[in-house]
Amino acid sequence: MSAMFDDLLGDFDFDAPSTDFDYATKEGWREFVEFVAQRPLPMTPAEYEAMDSSERALFNIGRERYMTLGARVATPPLRQVAVAIRHAMTDNRSPDASKSGVIISGRPGLGKTTAVQEFGRAFERARRQRTTAPQRNLIPVAYVPVPTHATAKTMITKLADFYAIPYSRNANYEILLSRVSYVMRECRTELVIIDDIHRLDLHYRGNEQVADALKELSERCPGTMVYAGVDVARNGLFWGSRGEQIMARFELVKFDTYGTGETADAAVWGRILVDLEDSLCLISQPDAEILTVAAELRDLSRGSIGRVARAIRRGARRAIEQHTERLDLDDVLTSLAKIREAEGWIEEEENRPSPRPKRGRPARAR
Repeated sequence: MSAMFDDLLGDFDFDAPSTDFDYATKEGWREFVEFVAQRPLPMTPAEYEAMDSSERALFNIGRERYMTLGARVATPPLRQVAVAIRHAMTDNRSPDASKSGVIISGRPGLGKTTAVQEFGRAFERARRQRTTAPQRNLIPVAYVPVPTHATAKTMITKLADFYAIPYSRNANYEILLSRVSYVMRECRTELVIIDDIHRLDLHYRGNEQVADALKELSERCPGTMVYAGVDVARNGLFWGSRGEQIMARFELVKFDTYGTGETADAAVWGRILVDLEDSLCLISQPDAEILTVAAELRDLSRGSIGRVARAIRRGARRAIEQHTERLDLDDVLTSLAKIREAEGWIEEEENRPSPRPKRGRPARAR
């Protein structure tokens, strides 16, 4: 029975490093920061064909790792995030200024989490390279997502878990906050990333307490706060006096879909597509051929580079498996259409009203 799948499993990378990092712990975050997947050396078709099967398998594994885990595509929103965080961190060096921060907001699937994680990784690497003091307790960046049904205590508990701070179940909020603030200072944490901030729907009073807890934490710890979430304005974070305070201290970076209508938008979209194409390391891929379907990719993906990247990488794997070493652009468009169709089906299911239960007493069993 196992022979049925030999063609799929023969060169499968069973030893590929896991990228399921536990970002919300200091150990998992450090693994993410230190992980590197090198780009394979350029290869001509003749050189590739001259390889024996084991050499070819290793080369294929190397480029699969690179295209999936190692390639970094610079985008304008990522640059905006980096500039905004740098400005906030610089502002916070002044003891007289109120604490500055950054909020990243936008629709799902536009790369907000990727952006804050990539900047956090780049910052930590740069900090460690420039630090001459002992680094044993150095934790420059903390990353935690807002837990579902968060309370002020569970939010601070997530941060305690990141630093592996021991605590008892009976520890109250004030004790946890004091311990977390102390450890942040001891570990010289400079950047605190709070992801999934949209879970704090301030229509609910309990979530207002969580927002206040984060504000208190920002005042007591040295780190600059960065919030990321889906359509943050909808959850009431900017409403009322609390919202006015946040807007006065935080810079908002909005993530939006890419367009092709304006010349500038089309140029940016095209550059990102070319960078993605180059990251595939396909041996016979003509340079910038992907631009011939740039508009179609934009329409089918609704301007989401994440959806396009997924479809392109699937196409690259098929090109390697079928020994063409060149993207089948029609196949990529078909794959992207299927991704969009599946997402549309999920949205339809989520928006479909649940059937109302029939009223009345259940029939008596006879």
